[in-house]
Amino acid sequence: MKLFGNDSSRAERPRLSRNTADFAPISEAKANRAREQARKKADRARSQAYREYNRDGKKKTYAEAKQEAKARRSGTKPAAGQAAAPARGGMGRGKKAAIITVCVLAALLLGATGFAFYVSGTDTIYPNVSLGGVNLGGMTATEAAYELEVSGWSNSDETVTVALPMDRTLTVTAAEAGASVTAEQAAQTAFDYCHEGNIFACLARYLRCLVSGGSVEVEIDVDEAAVERLVDEAVARIMNDLNTSGVELDEADEVIRVVKGARDLSIDTASLSAQICARLAERSYGPLDFAIDEENAAELDVDSLYESVCREAKDAEYDGETDEVIPSVTGVDFDKAEAGRLWDEAGLGDTVEIPCEINEPEYTTERFEEMLFADSLGDPVSTSLSGSSANRITNVELAAQAIDGIILSPGEQFDYNSALGQRTEARGYKAAGAYSDGQVVQEVGGGICQVSSTLYYAALLANLQIDLRVCHYFPVGYLPAGLDATVSWGGPDFRFTNNRDWPVKITASVDRSANTVTVNIVGTDTDGSYVVMEHAVTGYVYGNEEYPETPTGYRAQTHRCVYDKDGNLLSRTTEANSEYHYHEEDIVYPTPSPSPTPVPTPAPEESARPGGEGIEGGEAPPSPGRDAPAAESGPIHLFT
Repeated sequence: MKLFGNDSSRAERPRLSRNTADFAPISEAKANRAREQARKKADRARSQAYREYNRDGKKKTYAEAKQEAKARRSGTKPAAGQAAAPARGGMGRGKKAAIITVCVLAALLLGATGFAFYVSGTDTIYPNVSLGGVNLGGMTATEAAYELEVSGWSNSDETVTVALPMDRTLTVTAAEAGASVTAEQAAQTAFDYCHEGNIFACLARYLRCLVSGGSVEVEIDVDEAAVERLVDEAVARIMNDLNTSGVELDEADEVIRVVKGARDLSIDTASLSAQICARLAERSYGPLDFAIDEENAAELDVDSLYESVCREAKDAEYDGETDEVIPSVTGVDFDKAEAGRLWDEAGLGDTVEIPCEINEPEYTTERFEEMLFADSLGDPVSTSLSGSSANRITNVELAAQAIDGIILSPGEQFDYNSALGQRTEARGYKAAGAYSDGQVVQEVGGGICQVSSTLYYAALLANLQIDLRVCHYFPVGYLPAGLDATVSWGGPDFRFTNNRDWPVKITASVDRSANTVTVNIVGTDTDGSYVVMEHAVTGYVYGNEEYPETPTGYRAQTHRCVYDKDGNLLSRTTEANSEYHYHEEDIVYPTPSPSPTPVPTPAPEESARPGGEGIEGGEAPPSPGRDAPAAESGPIHLFT
């Protein structure tokens, strides 16, 4: 009998013997154990199949589940068409993929954030960033400025030029128009372009520059008003020249010769200004081609001629800011009606002679220059430096140098503290004796009051207006009473105004050989008048309540007397009232004496307390311990 059927093709296959005699007999117990093991094995396979069926949620037959479990145990893949069962205890593929994706995205975000911080905090310009055609990528702002500089960013000829009629050229520089941008400013603009915004904006800009590059434009703010002013001035000069072309002013013959037919042109200044501003904003320097409209040219008329030629006479003036004389102007005038008649009668191309009136100013340029600072306004005032320490003389020299050469225009005020500035050791001033709060102290700048006092007296002799003057607390030894002026940084101060019609100049110097300081005020003497100062002591000051009759100081009064060139008194005015105090050690207090034996009192007689107020003649008796200055008047040359 064939085991596998009757197919003859399988004839050569080996046959298995079914002879039971060949098997060894087994016991019943062993057979039962074998059957029990087979049953348990089948139960386990069935249970595993059900678990996988329930876990996958896929409806499988028991046979399919059993086959998959068997394949997993044997390590073989399931047959085609059969789904591979997931590993025991594992998770679904979708959940695992989601977790992996989230982790990757988190890592990428963390890396991008860190790189964004790095990019925003770097001190260089981003890659492939250019400005004005110069690649500045990877450079610091300083390096970029240098690169721009060597690449010709700072053009020495940052100008726009325009050709105008009459062979004139209008030139506007970037500096005049406020449109000049340095290489440093341009480099900083490129750096700011890269690093503005938050870290993610910087990161996005960095990546964009890295991939496609970046171009920075420097925004230039042009001062349009300044450009318009320059254009208007240039065009006005050209129009004036056009109006007066063929015009001759003959001052000797007092006629204006005009060639009839001179023309003016219309120039659109607004359009020209706008084009210049645009070129400057673009840093496009060089010639600007601007078309001048000549179609609306018109004949010169008499009114425009009058406006361009006629002017009022004007004296020469002094410009204190430039220290130059502004030239005088000769006045010109003519009758427009007569000029119009002559113009109408003339043919085109004829020379028309128009009578005119020439008016010379009172002070021509030549005469003004001759008179300027030509006269000494009063005698020079010199005061002695005898007994001064070397430090004090140094301070006096510095103060004299500070005011020497100062020019005051008419109406201008002089301020002593402003002229000298603060007296400090750094500026060369030294410690020397000075009065402060009623005491003699060592103070930096001590001695400068001698210069202010000498200047005060010189200003009086120049008949200038005194605005602020304070006398010393103690008398000074280099000037009579009432002619001194104390100063201190922060006050008091000394000020006066040039109330004359011409500028005045202060000259001051120290002569160490003569041991004097001299101040003089020069200007222009137009009438020959002069000043004499009267000064006198008017009485004592009694300031000690314990000794009410003991003088502790004195008062002085000065008068300004103005005379004409012939010596006639024009005016006498009170200039100042001053009060001085004696030094404590110079005050002589009365010594107590024994009471005398009483005697009969004689009849009272009228008397005035010596040195009291209202002393007749304004003359005071000598002060205790030191003589009070005697009454003096007249110009002073040297005080010791």
